[in-house]
Amino acid sequence: MRLVGGGEQFDRLLSAARAYWGRRPSQPGTCVVAEAMHQDIRVIVRNLMLANAICDLTSARLVVLTGLDREWSRLLCEDFDVARVRRLAEAFGADDIIDVHDLTERRLAREGDAPAAGVEQATLDALEKASLLRLNRVPRLPRTEDERFRARRARARALSAVYERIFSDLSPTALVTSQVDYDQWGLAVDTAMRMDVPVVHVQSTGSLKAYTLFPEARQGTGTFREELTGEIARYFDWHVWPYRDLVRPNAEQVAWRVKTGPGGGGPFEVRTETERRQLREHGCHRLGLGPERPLVTVFNQAVSDAVGTNRELFDDLAEWLEETAAYAVAEESVNWLFLDHPGQDRYDTTGHFASVAAHCSGRSHLAFATSLELSRNMLWSMTDVGVTVRGGVCGELPAFGVPVIQAGWAEWSGCGLTHVAETRDDYWALLGESVADLVKGGPVLGPEQRERARLWLWLSRSGADVSSPVLPHAEMGEGEEYLRALTVGLQHVERDGDPLHCAVRRMWGRREPLLSRFDFRDPAGLAAALTASRSAS
Repeated sequence: MRLVGGGEQFDRLLSAARAYWGRRPSQPGTCVVAEAMHQDIRVIVRNLMLANAICDLTSARLVVLTGLDREWSRLLCEDFDVARVRRLAEAFGADDIIDVHDLTERRLAREGDAPAAGVEQATLDALEKASLLRLNRVPRLPRTEDERFRARRARARALSAVYERIFSDLSPTALVTSQVDYDQWGLAVDTAMRMDVPVVHVQSTGSLKAYTLFPEARQGTGTFREELTGEIARYFDWHVWPYRDLVRPNAEQVAWRVKTGPGGGGPFEVRTETERRQLREHGCHRLGLGPERPLVTVFNQAVSDAVGTNRELFDDLAEWLEETAAYAVAEESVNWLFLDHPGQDRYDTTGHFASVAAHCSGRSHLAFATSLELSRNMLWSMTDVGVTVRGGVCGELPAFGVPVIQAGWAEWSGCGLTHVAETRDDYWALLGESVADLVKGGPVLGPEQRERARLWLWLSRSGADVSSPVLPHAEMGEGEEYLRALTVGLQHVERDGDPLHCAVRRMWGRREPLLSRFDFRDPAGLAAALTASRSAS
């Protein structure tokens, strides 16, 4: 955990947390396991708050998993402080704190590279691959692995065995975690899923967002993220889409805030088709593209980010980019803009995007750029079709009339926002159909798809974002101001006055896949809440 705040302010926070949670009854043998291996205090506090809400609901004690993995620490945060995390967890009422990496080191010293029991080899291989890519910040693994790679794989197997023992001994009521990818988080999630333990994935943005996968909801389709995609799609179709007429004014307000509010490249202020055409021509000339041709924008991914943790059509994100670029080279009837991820330097040390650009140089219908080179005004004015694997553009572009093709799944991929390819052949067919439609003067995004995208923006930014008077919003940052605001919340808000506990009770009792600000099974109450929010705004 980063050394945020001075010692005095941190001590005030600990004192307020102890008084807030106090002593509570718990049933013997029941516990909720919360992960505390993230470098950001905001994320750890969110995990502890949500885990404690479940403890209150189920009369369970709180067990916290922490520990220092030196490779992850070097990548994410050099000053992760386990002792500081222990003090924080104890103040938030933890009955037991387990250092999983200390146990892992002991197991490696005792048994060496022993096979891991329980975990499927395919799952282990996938998590090892994702971790190695991310830790080394490379687009793909080398054909011949050196000792560092072999040591990491051995550590993953030992870590899996440690989680197996912990979960077998504890039989927890739930696992609350900030991450579901990579070895030190993903192996805990896999263990929980195999033992039919509900997994709560707390998000790091907004006020408080969380997705939950309950054992009885699983379809046997794959990873946590794959299962969750289907669950969210069902929830959206059953509980959000039927109320679209009621939610529409609020969804339009959220879309306006997305359009005019802060974000990458500034607000989208183009209001007329003439303004869009003028800006489009300027942007195309700037990139060396002919403005008379339609434009397909390919949004590159952070190339080593969580590879293979949801359904993907290609072996890795690098292969997707390379093959899509090869397709674009041969398809000259439209312009192609390849846009790199804004944080790519944190995910790739090899210059993969630049190498693909160099390989495709000299084509008048292709352009490569970083996302920071173009404002949102220019990008949205130029783009006729978006292509990506996952990411925020999947919700934003369709909400403003621009269709998106996905070569993989994200949590919203079953909600009808985008054109989701199910196979590689399907992906190439969707690209071909879109190019053909563009040449003829389309494609036109259907009104239902646009409305679904705006409903998703509303759900993700409002309906499924629970405001808590205790927890500061993520945008406040993680410094002194955050510590002071959290301390004040803990000192002056009682648990029965925090909407978080009502939202957790509703999610847990109904086995729903997400926290919700509103009760979607109470149309009258939903109408009253939404009308009140519109009046207040």
